[in-house]
Amino acid sequence: MLISFAEWSETEAYLAFSQLIVPRPVAWVLSDNGPATSGAARWNLAPFSYFNGVTSAPPMLMFSVGDGMAGRLKDTHRNLRRDSQCVVHIARSTQAQAVQDTAAELPWGVSEIDHAGLELTAWDWPLPRLAQAPVAMGCVATQFTPIGDTAQTLIFLRIERVWVQDEIASFDANGRLVIDIAAYDPLARVGRGGYASLGPVVRPR
Repeated sequence: MLISFAEWSETEAYLAFSQLIVPRPVAWVLSDNGPATSGAARWNLAPFSYFNGVTSAPPMLMFSVGDGMAGRLKDTHRNLRRDSQCVVHIARSTQAQAVQDTAAELPWGVSEIDHAGLELTAWDWPLPRLAQAPVAMGCVATQFTPIGDTAQTLIFLRIERVWVQDEIASFDANGRLVIDIAAYDPLARVGRGGYASLGPVVRPR
């Protein structure tokens, strides 16, 4: 089968991309809706699977926001333009339903946190983190780069703090961090509403 992307709409191209470029990590991004809201509604939570690390010095992440496909400026994008701080979580594969629930279009003032039955907890960062997520990264948005033919934006984040569950982390004899991937069990995105776990880890010699 030969595919010509030039003949496809943005939606059709996305459908192909999201199934071919797999598995993708999912950034579960918590941002601040602003002081006009209170309680759990103060915080917006949304998943993004066009996401990855981009550099280690300084440690930085990138995720892509498709405002064009949404037909409006997405809440996460708007929030980070106003307040650059956020928390990027990595979910476990067992949390796929909760991640999907937070992708729903909810009325303004309705909390994704409450909708998905999640809990927040304070930590060493101005914004709370999800109590159930195994990894949380306190980040600052440093760059917004428009790309493509529609309203698509790459948002670059500098990682300032990282919290990792004790059960999945240890240090080796050289003092380097070791993550137990089986215990971590990070969620992956595979397209058409599908998610996956990593399965066995292969370490070629």
